[in-house]
Amino acid sequence: MMALLRSRKTMYVLVGLVVIGLVVSGAIGLFQSFNSAPVATPGAQGQQPPPQAQGEQPEPPPEVGALGSPPSGLTYVDQDEAHCAQGQCFRLILIAGEEGEELDVDANEAVETVYEHLLGNGWRQELPENAESSEDIALADSVLTDGETLVADSSAPAAGAVPVLMLGNAGMPAY
Repeated sequence: MMALLRSRKTMYVLVGLVVIGLVVSGAIGLFQSFNSAPVATPGAQGQQPPPQAQGEQPEPPPEVGALGSPPSGLTYVDQDEAHCAQGQCFRLILIAGEEGEELDVDANEAVETVYEHLLGNGWRQELPENAESSEDIALADSVLTDGETLVADSSAPAAGAVPVLMLGNAGMPAY
């Protein structure tokens, strides 16, 4: 028996059987995991499930009319689509020229113009936890609210990007 275990051919056969056994047991475990429901989602242990898991629909985001009239020379273009993730819904709003044409200014300037207009109409700036005053954070990097609606800059940081605002309900986390 010992001579049989010392032969190379027998060792190759034993190694092959062990590898095949490991692959088969791994495949069985993989297929069984596909058929079972997840116990908990990562990062959500100890938290309440989102409203969708309780059978409720998330609250739809506000319409573009919640922003009021746009500043002179600008217009809001609604994308007519609500985006929902993790029980929160938001709407993307493009900032364009009065007739819907492209703007001459960059996205950051357009967003700041809209933010200043909203602040002049009673909206207020929401500050992140680490900021003590509105001077600690750039206006375009902040979130504005009127108590019912949140608006945030969602423009791409690249030059020539289209200015985009994200509109959501004030009940969702601002930062």
